[in-house]
Amino acid sequence: MKYKFIVLVFILLFFNKIEAQKNFTLYGLNETAQAHYLNPAFKTKAKFYLSLPIAYQSFGISNSGFKLNDLLQTRASDDSLVLNPNNALNKMADLNFLTAEMHNEILAFGFKSKDNYFSFSLTNHLVSNFTYPSDLFRFAIEGNGKSLLGKRASLDGLGFNLNSYIEYAFGYNRKVNSKLTIGGRLKLLSGIANVDTRKSKLGITTDATTFDLTIDGAAEVNTSGVKPFYETSTATYNPFKSILNFKNFGMAVDLGATYELSEKFAFNASLLDLGAIKWDTDNANFVSNEVNFKFEGVDLNQYLNDSTYSFVDAISDTLTKVFDGYENSESYTSGLYTRFYLGSTYKVSKRFDIGATLYNEFIKKQYRAGLILSGNLKVNNWFAATINYSAYARSFANIGFGFSIKGGPFQWYIISDNILAFMAPQGAKNAHLSTGLSILIGPNKDKEDKAKFE
Repeated sequence: MKYKFIVLVFILLFFNKIEAQKNFTLYGLNETAQAHYLNPAFKTKAKFYLSLPIAYQSFGISNSGFKLNDLLQTRASDDSLVLNPNNALNKMADLNFLTAEMHNEILAFGFKSKDNYFSFSLTNHLVSNFTYPSDLFRFAIEGNGKSLLGKRASLDGLGFNLNSYIEYAFGYNRKVNSKLTIGGRLKLLSGIANVDTRKSKLGITTDATTFDLTIDGAAEVNTSGVKPFYETSTATYNPFKSILNFKNFGMAVDLGATYELSEKFAFNASLLDLGAIKWDTDNANFVSNEVNFKFEGVDLNQYLNDSTYSFVDAISDTLTKVFDGYENSESYTSGLYTRFYLGSTYKVSKRFDIGATLYNEFIKKQYRAGLILSGNLKVNNWFAATINYSAYARSFANIGFGFSIKGGPFQWYIISDNILAFMAPQGAKNAHLSTGLSILIGPNKDKEDKAKFE
Protein backbone atom coordinates (compact mmCIF):
# COMPACT_ATOMS: atom_id res chain seq x y z
CA MET A 1 0.00 0.00 0.00
CA LYS A 2 2.68 2.53 0.94
CA TYR A 3 4.33 2.31 -2.49
CA LYS A 4 1.01 2.73 -4.27
CA PHE A 5 0.28 5.82 -2.20
CA ILE A 6 3.69 7.29 -3.08
CA VAL A 7 3.13 6.67 -6.79
CA LEU A 8 -0.37 8.11 -6.56
CA VAL A 9 0.94 11.30 -4.92
CA PHE A 10 3.49 11.58 -7.74
CA ILE A 11 0.68 11.36 -10.29
CA LEU A 12 -1.38 13.97 -8.45
CA LEU A 13 1.47 16.45 -8.30
CA PHE A 14 2.90 16.11 -11.79
CA PHE A 15 0.12 14.89 -14.07
CA ASN A 16 -1.46 18.35 -14.16
CA LYS A 17 0.67 19.68 -17.01
CA ILE A 18 -2.31 19.71 -19.41
CA GLU A 19 -3.49 22.75 -21.31
CA ALA A 20 -6.87 24.43 -20.64
CA GLN A 21 -9.56 26.93 -21.66
CA LYS A 22 -12.68 28.84 -20.64
CA ASN A 23 -13.52 30.33 -24.06
CA PHE A 24 -14.83 33.67 -22.84
CA THR A 25 -13.97 35.15 -26.24
CA LEU A 26 -15.88 32.56 -28.26
CA TYR A 27 -19.01 33.64 -26.38
CA GLY A 28 -18.73 36.98 -28.19
CA LEU A 29 -18.47 35.34 -31.63
CA ASN A 30 -21.92 33.84 -31.20
CA GLU A 31 -22.59 33.17 -34.90
CA THR A 32 -19.62 30.85 -35.39
CA ALA A 33 -20.46 27.19 -35.83
CA GLN A 34 -19.02 26.14 -32.43
CA ALA A 35 -20.49 28.98 -30.31
CA HIS A 36 -23.45 26.76 -29.38
CA TYR A 37 -21.02 24.74 -27.23
CA LEU A 38 -21.16 27.66 -24.78
CA ASN A 39 -24.85 28.47 -25.27
CA PRO A 40 -27.12 26.01 -27.11
CA ALA A 41 -29.35 28.94 -28.13
CA PHE A 42 -26.56 30.33 -30.34
CA LYS A 43 -26.40 29.14 -33.96
CA THR A 44 -24.72 29.97 -37.22
CA LYS A 45 -26.77 31.66 -39.95
CA ALA A 46 -25.94 28.95 -42.49
CA LYS A 47 -28.51 26.25 -43.21
CA PHE A 48 -25.85 23.56 -42.84
CA TYR A 49 -22.40 23.39 -41.31
CA LEU A 50 -19.77 20.68 -41.20
CA SER A 51 -16.70 20.67 -38.99
CA LEU A 52 -14.07 18.23 -40.19
CA PRO A 53 -11.91 16.08 -37.87
CA ILE A 54 -9.50 18.08 -35.66
CA ALA A 55 -10.95 21.33 -37.07
CA TYR A 56 -11.87 22.72 -33.63
CA GLN A 57 -9.13 22.67 -30.99
CA SER A 58 -9.05 24.52 -27.69
CA PHE A 59 -6.24 24.71 -25.11
CA GLY A 60 -5.29 26.82 -22.10
CA ILE A 61 -4.27 26.94 -18.44
CA SER A 62 -5.15 29.00 -15.34
CA ASN A 63 -3.37 29.38 -12.00
CA SER A 64 -5.10 31.42 -9.31
CA GLY A 65 -2.13 31.26 -6.92
CA PHE A 66 0.71 33.29 -8.42
CA LYS A 67 2.36 34.47 -11.63
CA LEU A 68 5.82 33.49 -12.80
CA ASN A 69 7.20 36.97 -12.14
CA ASP A 70 5.96 36.71 -8.54
CA LEU A 71 8.40 33.83 -8.12
CA LEU A 72 11.23 35.01 -10.40
CA GLN A 73 12.44 38.56 -9.94
CA THR A 74 15.28 40.60 -11.43
CA ARG A 75 18.23 41.39 -9.16
CA ALA A 76 19.06 45.09 -9.36
CA SER A 77 22.84 44.60 -9.18
CA ASP A 78 23.28 42.51 -12.34
CA ASP A 79 19.77 42.06 -13.87
CA SER A 80 19.92 38.31 -13.27
CA LEU A 81 16.82 36.33 -12.28
CA VAL A 82 16.55 35.15 -8.69
CA LEU A 83 13.93 33.08 -6.89
CA ASN A 84 11.71 34.94 -4.45
CA PRO A 85 9.42 32.21 -3.06
CA ASN A 86 8.21 34.37 -0.16
CA ASN A 87 6.83 36.92 -2.60
CA ALA A 88 4.95 34.17 -4.48
CA LEU A 89 3.66 32.89 -1.15
CA ASN A 90 2.28 36.32 -0.26
CA LYS A 91 0.27 36.36 -3.50
CA MET A 92 -1.54 33.10 -2.73
CA ALA A 93 -4.95 32.64 -1.19
CA ASP A 94 -5.51 30.04 1.52
CA LEU A 95 -6.68 27.62 -1.20
CA ASN A 96 -5.49 27.95 -4.82
CA PHE A 97 -6.38 26.29 -8.11
CA LEU A 98 -4.41 25.19 -11.14
CA THR A 99 -7.09 24.31 -13.68
CA ALA A 100 -6.64 22.85 -17.13
CA GLU A 101 -8.81 21.74 -20.03
CA MET A 102 -8.34 20.41 -23.53
CA HIS A 103 -11.14 19.99 -26.06
CA ASN A 104 -10.68 18.30 -29.44
CA GLU A 105 -13.58 18.12 -31.85
CA ILE A 106 -13.54 14.91 -33.88
CA LEU A 107 -16.64 15.52 -36.01
CA ALA A 108 -19.57 17.94 -35.92
CA PHE A 109 -22.43 19.11 -38.12
CA GLY A 110 -25.67 21.05 -37.86
CA PHE A 111 -28.60 21.98 -40.08
CA LYS A 112 -31.63 24.26 -40.04
CA SER A 113 -35.23 23.24 -40.71
CA LYS A 114 -37.55 26.24 -40.64
CA ASP A 115 -37.37 27.60 -37.07
CA ASN A 116 -35.58 24.50 -35.78
CA TYR A 117 -31.87 23.82 -35.70
CA PHE A 118 -30.36 20.36 -35.13
CA SER A 119 -26.72 19.57 -34.40
CA PHE A 120 -24.40 16.71 -33.52
CA SER A 121 -20.80 16.67 -32.28
CA LEU A 122 -18.25 14.06 -31.27
CA THR A 123 -15.62 15.59 -28.99
CA ASN A 124 -12.72 14.48 -26.82
CA HIS A 125 -12.54 16.27 -23.47
CA LEU A 126 -9.84 16.37 -20.84
CA VAL A 127 -10.52 18.52 -17.77
CA SER A 128 -8.26 18.76 -14.74
CA ASN A 129 -7.91 20.72 -11.53
CA PHE A 130 -5.09 20.73 -8.97
CA THR A 131 -6.02 22.32 -5.64
CA TYR A 132 -3.19 23.40 -3.35
CA PRO A 133 -3.24 25.28 -0.02
CA SER A 134 -0.72 28.05 0.62
CA ASP A 135 0.53 26.26 3.73
CA LEU A 136 1.96 23.53 1.47
CA PHE A 137 4.40 26.08 0.04
CA ARG A 138 4.89 27.81 3.40
CA PHE A 139 5.93 24.48 4.96
CA ALA A 140 8.31 23.78 2.05
CA ILE A 141 9.88 27.27 2.15
CA GLU A 142 10.05 28.00 5.87
CA GLY A 143 9.97 24.54 7.36
CA ASN A 144 8.14 24.11 10.66
CA GLY A 145 10.32 26.33 12.81
CA LYS A 146 9.17 29.83 11.83
CA SER A 147 5.64 31.14 11.36
CA LEU A 148 4.19 27.61 11.62
CA LEU A 149 5.82 26.85 14.98
CA GLY A 150 3.07 26.00 17.46
CA LYS A 151 0.43 26.23 14.73
CA ARG A 152 -1.32 23.71 12.50
CA ALA A 153 -0.03 23.78 8.92
CA SER A 154 -3.27 23.16 7.04
CA LEU A 155 -2.98 21.05 3.91
CA ASP A 156 -6.75 20.50 3.86
CA GLY A 157 -8.09 20.51 0.31
CA LEU A 158 -4.86 19.34 -1.32
CA GLY A 159 -5.82 17.14 -4.23
CA PHE A 160 -6.12 16.52 -7.93
CA ASN A 161 -9.16 15.83 -10.09
CA LEU A 162 -9.16 14.74 -13.72
CA ASN A 163 -11.86 13.78 -16.20
CA SER A 164 -11.03 12.33 -19.62
CA TYR A 165 -14.00 11.28 -21.72
CA ILE A 166 -15.57 11.14 -25.18
CA GLU A 167 -18.78 13.13 -25.69
CA TYR A 168 -21.60 12.43 -28.14
CA ALA A 169 -23.81 15.54 -28.13
CA PHE A 170 -27.22 15.88 -29.80
CA GLY A 171 -28.38 19.50 -29.99
CA TYR A 172 -31.68 21.21 -30.66
CA ASN A 173 -32.36 24.91 -31.05
CA ARG A 174 -35.68 26.60 -31.76
CA LYS A 175 -36.73 30.16 -32.42
CA VAL A 176 -39.91 30.37 -30.32
CA ASN A 177 -40.88 33.86 -31.50
CA SER A 178 -39.23 37.07 -32.69
CA LYS A 179 -37.68 37.63 -29.27
CA LEU A 180 -36.99 34.23 -27.66
CA THR A 181 -34.70 31.42 -28.80
CA ILE A 182 -34.11 28.32 -26.69
CA GLY A 183 -31.68 25.42 -27.08
CA GLY A 184 -30.40 22.28 -25.43
CA ARG A 185 -27.88 19.50 -25.90
CA LEU A 186 -28.14 15.94 -24.64
CA LYS A 187 -24.73 14.36 -24.10
CA LEU A 188 -23.81 10.69 -23.91
CA LEU A 189 -20.40 10.22 -22.31
CA SER A 190 -17.85 7.40 -22.51
CA GLY A 191 -15.25 7.71 -19.76
CA ILE A 192 -11.56 7.12 -20.51
CA ALA A 193 -9.75 8.03 -17.26
CA ASN A 194 -10.57 9.71 -13.98
CA VAL A 195 -8.96 10.87 -10.74
CA ASP A 196 -11.42 12.05 -8.10
CA THR A 197 -10.16 13.32 -4.73
CA ARG A 198 -13.18 12.74 -2.50
CA LYS A 199 -11.62 13.63 0.84
CA SER A 200 -8.41 15.49 1.60
CA LYS A 201 -7.66 16.53 5.17
CA LEU A 202 -4.09 16.84 6.39
CA GLY A 203 -2.57 18.93 9.14
CA ILE A 204 0.93 19.09 10.64
CA THR A 205 1.38 20.74 14.03
CA THR A 206 4.81 21.40 15.59
CA ASP A 207 4.93 21.72 19.35
CA ALA A 208 6.57 25.05 20.22
CA THR A 209 8.46 23.53 23.17
CA THR A 210 9.36 19.93 22.28
CA PHE A 211 9.17 20.25 18.48
CA ASP A 212 7.17 17.00 18.38
CA LEU A 213 5.06 16.65 15.23
CA THR A 214 1.35 15.84 15.37
CA ILE A 215 -0.14 14.68 12.08
CA ASP A 216 -3.92 14.57 11.57
CA GLY A 217 -6.20 13.98 8.63
CA ALA A 218 -7.76 11.49 6.22
CA ALA A 219 -7.86 10.94 2.47
CA GLU A 220 -10.00 9.20 -0.13
CA VAL A 221 -9.05 9.12 -3.80
CA ASN A 222 -10.93 7.26 -6.54
CA THR A 223 -9.25 6.50 -9.86
CA SER A 224 -10.20 4.80 -13.10
CA GLY A 225 -7.95 4.01 -16.04
CA VAL A 226 -4.69 5.17 -14.40
CA LYS A 227 -3.39 1.81 -13.12
CA PRO A 228 -1.27 1.14 -16.24
CA PHE A 229 0.76 4.26 -15.45
CA TYR A 230 2.09 2.88 -12.16
CA GLU A 231 1.43 -0.88 -12.07
CA THR A 232 3.50 -2.89 -14.55
CA SER A 233 1.48 -6.06 -13.99
CA THR A 234 -1.63 -4.40 -15.40
CA ALA A 235 -2.44 -5.16 -19.03
CA THR A 236 -1.65 -2.43 -21.54
CA TYR A 237 -4.47 0.09 -21.55
CA ASN A 238 -5.89 1.29 -24.87
CA PRO A 239 -7.88 4.52 -24.36
CA PHE A 240 -9.31 4.38 -27.91
CA LYS A 241 -11.50 1.46 -26.87
CA SER A 242 -13.44 3.88 -24.66
CA ILE A 243 -14.67 5.84 -27.68
CA LEU A 244 -17.39 3.30 -28.41
CA ASN A 245 -17.68 0.84 -25.55
CA PHE A 246 -19.41 3.11 -22.95
CA LYS A 247 -18.20 0.82 -20.13
CA ASN A 248 -17.81 3.99 -18.07
CA PHE A 249 -21.13 5.56 -18.99
CA GLY A 250 -22.34 9.06 -18.27
CA MET A 251 -24.92 11.62 -19.30
CA ALA A 252 -25.11 15.41 -19.19
CA VAL A 253 -27.21 18.28 -20.52
CA ASP A 254 -26.59 21.83 -21.71
CA LEU A 255 -29.40 24.41 -21.67
CA GLY A 256 -29.47 27.90 -23.15
CA ALA A 257 -31.69 30.82 -24.10
CA THR A 258 -31.47 34.26 -25.71
CA TYR A 259 -34.06 37.00 -25.40
CA GLU A 260 -34.25 40.27 -27.35
CA LEU A 261 -35.86 42.75 -24.99
CA SER A 262 -35.81 45.52 -27.61
CA GLU A 263 -33.94 46.51 -30.75
CA LYS A 264 -31.05 47.58 -28.52
CA PHE A 265 -31.01 45.22 -25.54
CA ALA A 266 -30.68 41.43 -25.53
CA PHE A 267 -30.03 38.88 -22.79
CA ASN A 268 -28.60 35.36 -22.82
CA ALA A 269 -28.01 32.55 -20.35
CA SER A 270 -26.69 29.00 -20.45
CA LEU A 271 -26.10 26.07 -18.09
CA LEU A 272 -23.39 23.63 -19.21
CA ASP A 273 -22.20 20.13 -18.27
CA LEU A 274 -24.88 19.28 -15.73
CA GLY A 275 -24.23 15.55 -15.38
CA ALA A 276 -21.95 12.75 -14.22
CA ILE A 277 -20.08 9.60 -15.27
CA LYS A 278 -20.25 6.22 -13.52
CA TRP A 279 -16.83 4.57 -13.49
CA ASP A 280 -17.04 0.76 -13.57
CA THR A 281 -13.81 -0.48 -15.16
CA ASP A 282 -10.07 -0.32 -14.33
CA ASN A 283 -10.82 1.21 -10.93
CA ALA A 284 -8.35 1.65 -8.08
CA ASN A 285 -9.71 3.47 -5.06
CA PHE A 286 -7.47 4.45 -2.12
CA VAL A 287 -8.82 5.19 1.35
CA SER A 288 -6.66 6.12 4.33
CA ASN A 289 -7.73 5.66 7.93
CA GLU A 290 -8.32 8.66 10.16
CA VAL A 291 -4.92 9.92 11.28
CA ASN A 292 -4.01 11.47 14.63
CA PHE A 293 -0.38 10.60 15.24
CA LYS A 294 2.33 12.19 17.37
CA PHE A 295 5.87 11.75 16.06
CA GLU A 296 8.53 12.23 18.74
CA GLY A 297 11.54 11.52 16.53
CA VAL A 298 13.94 8.59 16.09
CA ASP A 299 16.31 7.23 18.75
CA LEU A 300 19.71 8.08 17.23
CA ASN A 301 21.57 6.32 20.05
CA GLN A 302 19.98 3.04 19.05
CA TYR A 303 20.90 3.74 15.42
CA LEU A 304 24.56 4.47 16.35
CA ASN A 305 24.96 1.54 18.76
CA ASP A 306 23.01 -1.17 16.94
CA SER A 307 24.24 -2.04 13.43
CA THR A 308 21.03 -3.97 12.75
CA TYR A 309 18.91 -0.87 13.37
CA SER A 310 17.94 0.88 10.13
CA PHE A 311 17.11 4.57 10.28
CA VAL A 312 15.35 4.38 6.88
CA ASP A 313 13.26 1.40 7.95
CA ALA A 314 12.25 3.20 11.12
CA ILE A 315 11.03 6.22 9.17
CA SER A 316 9.31 3.94 6.64
CA ASP A 317 7.54 1.98 9.38
CA THR A 318 6.37 5.22 10.98
CA LEU A 319 4.96 6.56 7.71
CA THR A 320 3.23 3.24 7.06
CA LYS A 321 1.52 3.45 10.46
CA VAL A 322 0.49 7.06 9.86
CA PHE A 323 -0.86 6.60 6.34
CA ASP A 324 -2.30 3.14 6.73
CA GLY A 325 -5.27 2.41 4.47
CA TYR A 326 -6.76 0.07 1.95
CA GLU A 327 -7.51 -0.22 -1.75
CA ASN A 328 -10.65 -1.39 -3.54
CA SER A 329 -11.99 -1.49 -7.09
CA GLU A 330 -15.61 -0.53 -6.41
CA SER A 331 -17.63 1.49 -8.92
CA TYR A 332 -18.16 5.18 -8.23
CA THR A 333 -19.72 8.26 -9.82
CA SER A 334 -18.03 11.60 -10.47
CA GLY A 335 -19.71 14.81 -11.56
CA LEU A 336 -18.64 17.09 -14.40
CA TYR A 337 -17.48 20.65 -13.80
CA THR A 338 -20.81 22.46 -14.09
CA ARG A 339 -20.72 26.07 -15.20
CA PHE A 340 -23.15 28.74 -16.37
CA TYR A 341 -23.09 32.05 -18.20
CA LEU A 342 -25.33 35.10 -17.69
CA GLY A 343 -24.93 37.85 -20.27
CA SER A 344 -26.43 40.92 -21.89
CA THR A 345 -25.64 42.99 -24.99
CA TYR A 346 -26.39 46.53 -26.09
CA LYS A 347 -26.45 47.33 -29.81
CA VAL A 348 -24.53 50.54 -30.37
CA SER A 349 -24.99 50.39 -34.15
CA LYS A 350 -25.94 47.86 -36.83
CA ARG A 351 -22.41 46.50 -36.85
CA PHE A 352 -21.22 46.99 -33.29
CA ASP A 353 -22.48 45.97 -29.87
CA ILE A 354 -21.08 45.84 -26.35
CA GLY A 355 -21.71 43.14 -23.81
CA ALA A 356 -21.23 42.02 -20.22
CA THR A 357 -21.11 38.36 -19.16
CA LEU A 358 -20.87 36.75 -15.73
CA TYR A 359 -19.13 33.36 -15.77
CA ASN A 360 -19.74 30.89 -12.95
CA GLU A 361 -18.32 27.43 -12.24
CA PHE A 362 -18.32 24.77 -9.55
CA ILE A 363 -15.21 22.63 -8.97
CA LYS A 364 -15.57 20.07 -6.17
CA LYS A 365 -18.07 22.24 -4.26
CA GLN A 366 -15.85 25.29 -4.73
CA TYR A 367 -17.53 28.24 -6.50
CA ARG A 368 -15.57 30.56 -8.78
CA ALA A 369 -16.75 33.46 -10.92
CA GLY A 370 -15.45 35.64 -13.72
CA LEU A 371 -16.59 38.89 -15.33
CA ILE A 372 -16.20 39.61 -19.05
CA LEU A 373 -16.77 43.00 -20.74
CA SER A 374 -16.71 42.84 -24.54
CA GLY A 375 -17.06 44.79 -27.77
CA ASN A 376 -18.25 42.85 -30.82
CA LEU A 377 -17.98 43.89 -34.48
CA LYS A 378 -19.81 42.25 -37.42
CA VAL A 379 -19.04 43.33 -40.99
CA ASN A 380 -21.68 41.79 -43.28
CA ASN A 381 -21.47 37.99 -43.21
CA TRP A 382 -17.76 37.52 -44.00
CA PHE A 383 -15.97 39.04 -41.02
CA ALA A 384 -16.57 39.37 -37.28
CA ALA A 385 -14.26 40.34 -34.43
CA THR A 386 -14.47 40.62 -30.66
CA ILE A 387 -12.28 42.09 -27.94
CA ASN A 388 -12.85 41.74 -24.22
CA TYR A 389 -11.54 42.33 -20.75
CA SER A 390 -12.00 39.59 -18.15
CA ALA A 391 -11.36 39.15 -14.45
CA TYR A 392 -10.98 35.52 -13.42
CA ALA A 393 -8.95 33.30 -11.05
CA ARG A 394 -7.78 36.29 -8.97
CA SER A 395 -6.33 37.81 -12.15
CA PHE A 396 -7.35 41.26 -13.35
CA ALA A 397 -5.10 41.61 -16.40
CA ASN A 398 -6.72 39.56 -19.17
CA ILE A 399 -7.37 40.95 -22.65
CA GLY A 400 -9.14 38.60 -25.04
CA PHE A 401 -9.30 38.96 -28.79
CA GLY A 402 -10.60 36.89 -31.68
CA PHE A 403 -12.00 37.06 -35.17
CA SER A 404 -13.80 34.89 -37.70
CA ILE A 405 -13.42 35.21 -41.46
CA LYS A 406 -15.40 33.55 -44.21
CA GLY A 407 -14.23 32.86 -47.77
CA GLY A 408 -16.54 30.83 -49.97
CA PRO A 409 -18.01 28.00 -47.88
CA PHE A 410 -15.15 28.04 -45.34
CA GLN A 411 -15.30 29.87 -42.02
CA TRP A 412 -12.16 30.05 -39.88
CA TYR A 413 -11.68 31.67 -36.51
CA ILE A 414 -8.91 32.03 -33.95
CA ILE A 415 -9.37 33.41 -30.45
CA SER A 416 -7.57 33.83 -27.14
CA ASP A 417 -8.97 34.75 -23.75
CA ASN A 418 -5.70 36.50 -22.87
CA ILE A 419 -3.41 37.69 -25.66
CA LEU A 420 -1.15 39.27 -23.02
CA ALA A 421 -0.02 35.75 -22.09
CA PHE A 422 1.71 35.47 -25.48
CA MET A 423 3.36 38.89 -25.14
CA ALA A 424 4.44 38.60 -21.49
CA PRO A 425 3.88 35.03 -20.24
CA GLN A 426 5.74 35.71 -17.00
CA GLY A 427 2.99 38.14 -15.94
CA ALA A 428 -0.03 36.01 -16.79
CA LYS A 429 -2.18 33.73 -14.67
CA ASN A 430 -4.34 32.62 -17.59
CA ALA A 431 -3.38 31.42 -21.07
CA HIS A 432 -5.70 30.17 -23.80
CA LEU A 433 -5.97 29.55 -27.53
CA SER A 434 -8.81 28.16 -29.65
CA THR A 435 -9.22 27.77 -33.39
CA GLY A 436 -11.84 26.23 -35.64
CA LEU A 437 -12.57 25.64 -39.32
CA SER A 438 -16.03 24.82 -40.67
CA ILE A 439 -17.80 24.43 -44.00
CA LEU A 440 -20.96 26.55 -44.21
CA ILE A 441 -23.59 25.85 -46.86
CA GLY A 442 -26.74 27.80 -47.64
CA PRO A 443 -27.97 31.35 -46.98
CA ASN A 444 -26.00 33.22 -44.37
CA LYS A 445 -28.80 35.53 -43.29
CA ASP A 446 -32.36 34.88 -42.11
CA LYS A 447 -35.09 36.77 -43.94
CA GLU A 448 -35.62 39.21 -41.10
CA ASP A 449 -31.89 39.99 -41.15
CA LYS A 450 -31.67 40.95 -44.84
CA ALA A 451 -31.91 44.66 -44.20
CA LYS A 452 -29.56 44.61 -41.24
CA PHE A 453 -26.41 45.39 -43.21
CA GLU A 454 -27.96 47.30 -46.12
